Amino acid sequence: MDSNSLSVLFSNTFHADQDIRNQTEQKLNALESQPMLLPAILSLISDQTVQDAPKLAAAIYFKNIIRKNWKPRNDEPTSQNYVPEQDQTYVKAEILSIMVKTPSNIQSQLQSGIATILSHDFPDNWPDFGPKVYGLLNSNDINSTKVGLLSLLELTQLYRFKSSKNRKPLYEIVSTLFPISLKIVESIIDSTDPNMQTMIKAGIKAFHASIQVDLPPPLMNFEFLGAWGSIFIKVITLNNPQYSADFDDDDLEEFEKNPLTKAKKWAHRSLNRLFNRYGCVYLISSNTKKYTPFAKLFTENFAPKILEVYLQLVSGYASHSFIISSKARYLISNFLADTVKDKSMWKLLKPHSVQIITEYIFPQLCYSEADAELWESSPADYVNKRIDSLDDFNSPVLAATNLLIDLVVERRSTNLVPTLQFINQVLETYKNASPESRNDRTKDGALSAMSSLALSVRNKKSPIASSLDKFLIDYVFPDFLSSNKFLRARSLDTFCNYSDVQFSDPQISISVFNQVVALLKDTELPVRVYAALAIRPFIENESVAEVVVSQLPVIVEQLLLITNQIDSDLVTDVIESISVSYASQLEPFAVQLCQQLCDSFLRIMNESLNASASINFESSSKGLSDLEDMSSKTMAAMGILRTLGTLIINLDGSTSTVFNIEQVVYPIIKFVFDNRIVDLYEEAFEIVDCCTFNLKQISPSCYDLFGSIYNSFMDSGVDFIEDMLPSLDNYVSYGLEAFMKTPELRQRMFGIIEIVMKSDRVGESGRIAGCKLIESVILNTMDFNSKNPGSTLNIDDLVSQFLSFANIYLGNQENFPKSSPFLIYLLELVLNSLQYNVDLTIKTLSDLGSLNSILELIATKKNLFKLCHNKRVYILGACNLIQTIVSNSANPNSVYQIFQNGIPVFFKSVLDCVKGYPAAIKARSELESLYNKEYNENDDNDDDFNSDVESDFEGDDLNNEFNQAISGFTDGGNSKSGSNADITDDVSDNDLYSDEEYGYNGYDDNDDYDDELEEDLYFESPIDKVNVYLVITKTLEFMQSTNPSTFNALVGGLTPEEQQLLTVVSKESTSS
Repeated sequence: MDSNSLSVLFSNTFHADQDIRNQTEQKLNALESQPMLLPAILSLISDQTVQDAPKLAAAIYFKNIIRKNWKPRNDEPTSQNYVPEQDQTYVKAEILSIMVKTPSNIQSQLQSGIATILSHDFPDNWPDFGPKVYGLLNSNDINSTKVGLLSLLELTQLYRFKSSKNRKPLYEIVSTLFPISLKIVESIIDSTDPNMQTMIKAGIKAFHASIQVDLPPPLMNFEFLGAWGSIFIKVITLNNPQYSADFDDDDLEEFEKNPLTKAKKWAHRSLNRLFNRYGCVYLISSNTKKYTPFAKLFTENFAPKILEVYLQLVSGYASHSFIISSKARYLISNFLADTVKDKSMWKLLKPHSVQIITEYIFPQLCYSEADAELWESSPADYVNKRIDSLDDFNSPVLAATNLLIDLVVERRSTNLVPTLQFINQVLETYKNASPESRNDRTKDGALSAMSSLALSVRNKKSPIASSLDKFLIDYVFPDFLSSNKFLRARSLDTFCNYSDVQFSDPQISISVFNQVVALLKDTELPVRVYAALAIRPFIENESVAEVVVSQLPVIVEQLLLITNQIDSDLVTDVIESISVSYASQLEPFAVQLCQQLCDSFLRIMNESLNASASINFESSSKGLSDLEDMSSKTMAAMGILRTLGTLIINLDGSTSTVFNIEQVVYPIIKFVFDNRIVDLYEEAFEIVDCCTFNLKQISPSCYDLFGSIYNSFMDSGVDFIEDMLPSLDNYVSYGLEAFMKTPELRQRMFGIIEIVMKSDRVGESGRIAGCKLIESVILNTMDFNSKNPGSTLNIDDLVSQFLSFANIYLGNQENFPKSSPFLIYLLELVLNSLQYNVDLTIKTLSDLGSLNSILELIATKKNLFKLCHNKRVYILGACNLIQTIVSNSANPNSVYQIFQNGIPVFFKSVLDCVKGYPAAIKARSELESLYNKEYNENDDNDDDFNSDVESDFEGDDLNNEFNQAISGFTDGGNSKSGSNADITDDVSDNDLYSDEEYGYNGYDDNDDYDDELEEDLYFESPIDKVNVYLVITKTLEFMQSTNPSTFNALVGGLTPEEQQLLTVVSKESTSS
């Protein structure tokens, strides 16, 4: 396509007619696969006769095509749309020379394209890029030099976060190209030309990129590093001549975008990075200890000069003689905070610390003109950006606040009292001044400082700890009624930070509460939000509980109104706290409350989805801010779901209310799954879990919801199986009959399990969730059948499939479990199958070729079963196996004949397991007691719960005995199973389970594991009430009546200790 045709096409991207723009977009999409397209676009861009607008559109399109289609990633399929090889060759040959001829706005687009190409092709497939950059940097043409610096920047950015072992090319770049870039920056450093200031920024930013992971060897040369340091110092002290010291805030945005301002930012970042990662002994981490000698020299020779210049900047900022951008203030504060912690640097900073607090930090804590304008223009944005900001980590105010805290906390003896004296002076001056002469901003700053220092000031050693009630009464509470909206908001915030202060008169707390409730109806939205946050301290204050209950309808109503006005989870968190403490009082209007929360949720998420659909990340400069807005909305929606879940779980026992709530909340849960809003899956599943657990049944609307759950799982939900598990378990536990008798439901539930157990996307923790779901199916089916003998459920086909899943890991050394929890749950799968049907289990495992090895694992790994439920599963499964073997002993043709000699092995394993059962019960009981204690109570026995609940038992001593007992049995083929058990050395060379033959040496249950199972206090199972002692006793009784000789041999072979244990078992079997 020729330049003229392309020019017309790209011009139409700006056409006023939407239809023409749509047609143009379709034509451009069709062109993606055309050979020589990118060369034609570059030709258009370099054509001096073409207007700027289509050139810019072409450059953006060029950048996007390269980003999308340059080369497929490893996880992407090949496509005909990928840029042809000849086009790639042309682009790499010409792009730099074309950049030289283009204006800055087009250069930035081509620069982004270069970054993409480098990420794919450098150095192997673009070996001449470095020499070309070298040539550009050495050119006498300023445009070529600029392109050289921009290209150098992209080259260093490529290695910015690569590990040290992959950074050798970067070291060569620093050694070869940095000396040239240094000279270039030095030669233009005093220029006021924005183009050259952009070059300065590029050179400094390239330096910064090079020092992110390590310090390249050339930069450890102090002479070379010192030259760069001088550049940084010079740049940050340059004045922006086009801006006066008292420039208007209207110019702030323009000032922040100025290329010199940006160059200063990267100079500050470079100096800070050098100091806090490589140049300060105190801050050296374990990963950078090799830089300790460098750090000592840097702290002695470089850091003092940096501090000196930073202090000059602080002084200039305080006197309004020097302008510092917000990002520079953020970085200066961070550097000063680091110097506070270093002993040698603190000596230099100490004489200036109080002045820094009063003249640099304090003014930043006062509300600004920008704050006032933001509040006035958009109160909701003020809430999101000043109260609940997601990007506050770059805030100069936050950095100043942290610096204040560091100065007072780390250097308490020097700074605490002077700081409190200064704050008190400001507060007293304000209090004593006439209303018309009061400076509201300084009062705001003083209260902000007190809020920041709350932890230190409330400390018992604080000089004003005993007078904080007076501070609140004199300086804070009066501002609840201030005519200044900032002071009303600030007073509420300050109260929140000192809400635990006790008053001698209890009526004061009640009065404060009533004032806070009144402020929920304030005319200003931010004040209402702060009032909502100030409600929380009263929720947990028993002394005002009666008053809170009386105002509860008003409070909740106002909180709901606020949630409809802002996209923040702050207020929903307060509602959540109320739901915990006052669930019974909320019950009469709980459904209405949930409905209003759901309405807010749908409003927020519809706005978020619409914004997501409209964002064009490739061409819109507003994409990032829009994305942050979407994140804010998602957090707000998450807060609503969390609140709903908390309310529902605290309505335990109120089944009619929860049933009605289900009808209200399930539509929004369906909305989450149907729209694949994966960020909210965890909270959505939590609500399903809470509803079904409270109701102990699956309602029709919940069955309807399962379709959306299944579809979302099949799309992308496999990654969230652990979040899904409680809900799926409830579906099985409370809706078993429907799931087993309805073919579609049955197949879908099995499909979920199958994918979890076989998908490569699932790790062992996810597969454990699959095992738990399998266990729920088997145990609940057995429980159902025992209660409904005339209408039993048959799941033989499912159990056979479940066993095949276990065999994937237990029957193959390559897939053998790497963690003990996964091994335990796989063995439990087999044991639960033995509970369900021994014949089916034995036949299936035999057909799979892994019967012997899996039974060996069951017999020898019983010491892994330490928790109450684990032991119940083990004892029930093993005892059922023993009874089946005994019941078939009279049949000489029975497959179980071969296991007759193995009965003592299995029974002793059962005894080993039950030996630790009382300790497991006790540990769980103590854990429950600990969990139910108040947070401020101490427990002297915490360490007890970190130890095993039973003493070591020599479980593997039975290995050889077990092997001998079943040595004559084969399961239809010598299976090379992955038992990985610790077999004793005297096993026969021909033994089926020889470690030497199969090389299993990875798993050893005698190792110390950090991944042992922990008690889940919320877990419920159909076998929770089973008396395991009675199960063992009945097994012995059955054996005695069915096969006395086997019984006598078994009992006669027990040790005295085992005989004594049997006596305990017999006694406990009669207890309830």
